[in-house]
Amino acid sequence: MKILHTNMLRGWGGQSNRILVEALGAKREGHDVAVAVPRGAQLGVRAKLAGLTVFPQFQFRSPILLWHFWQDLQDLRRVIDDWRPDIIHTHGSQDTWVTVVAKARAREKFPPVIRTKHNIFEWKRSWPNKWLYRHIDAFVSISGFIDQQVAAFPGAGDKPRMLIPSVPDRTALEKSHPSLRGEIPGLTQDTFLWGSTGRLRSEKGFDVLLRAMERLRRDRPDAFLVIAGDGSDRGKLEQQAKELGLGPDAVCFLGFREDVPALLQSLDAYVLASRSEGLGTAILEALCVGLPVVATHVGGIPDSITHEQTGLLVPSENDIVLASAMKRVMEDRELRERLKVAARQKVLYEFTEERLVERTMKFYLEVFKRANQEDNGVTADQHRDI
Repeated sequence: MKILHTNMLRGWGGQSNRILVEALGAKREGHDVAVAVPRGAQLGVRAKLAGLTVFPQFQFRSPILLWHFWQDLQDLRRVIDDWRPDIIHTHGSQDTWVTVVAKARAREKFPPVIRTKHNIFEWKRSWPNKWLYRHIDAFVSISGFIDQQVAAFPGAGDKPRMLIPSVPDRTALEKSHPSLRGEIPGLTQDTFLWGSTGRLRSEKGFDVLLRAMERLRRDRPDAFLVIAGDGSDRGKLEQQAKELGLGPDAVCFLGFREDVPALLQSLDAYVLASRSEGLGTAILEALCVGLPVVATHVGGIPDSITHEQTGLLVPSENDIVLASAMKRVMEDRELRERLKVAARQKVLYEFTEERLVERTMKFYLEVFKRANQEDNGVTADQHRDI
């Protein structure tokens, strides 16, 4: 098969990494794979280095920017005419709009379009969106919560869909790295080091985590938190930490890090206080390293964290309960060891690249066959969840 991925993102993150994993997995199985991305996008740079075909001429900006949108339509039409994909797999809003409008305007047979929903933000039930998702042939969701969202959306719920969770980069995470504890000011030999990673934005709940740390340190002054990531809320969070009395002996903002595997291996435990989360790939990374995890019971997090088995789940927005769970992890060595073992087993058996690629390729084949049956006048099987 010839598979074309489209993606609007310019930076690098969990979504881009997943696309590259899917693409390289398909290539290993003998398929031709290409990615259509904006100029300078990190996915395009890394895909090219990995030997994939890259079409880097797109803008993939808002459809209201008519000139850019029109140019993208023409470029996508040329790519389809020249490269002849069997499947088009879209991953973001803008690239999906370009693809679907191109499909609606096509006079000849158009490849089936699959859309992966990567985030937890609900699609607005506007008439343009209803039109858009009626014209998509199939859907992939990265968590059970997101799959329920897709199933409930008009025009999407009756289409073929598959739940395929994202996976951590086990190769990087399982490689041994030198500890970073010596590089973090304020740590002592007896410090219990908590870590949290992610974009410094409201949905990640770092403000709640800081309040929980202030409570935790009343009883456990040996608790220390490192936060790795950057974002629009960084200044506000740093100010909040000062107002809570969380000085350099309690909290350290590390900024964006390229060495997350080394950081995770340096921690004693991991915590995530998100208000919303599509799946929680950061949690999968922590589980892979074998860290005890405390996380909020939101979105797709329960797909990987079973309370009291692979981690501890707490309600969002509740710094009191969060602090209590963190204290329990610090004081119960047996609990920590049990969670570490279960966490590793969960990732090793359920969240692997092999399984992701296998399920993705199976779904491609099903969607491709279904499209050909419909083109040949054969009634396709009724939709079934896989």
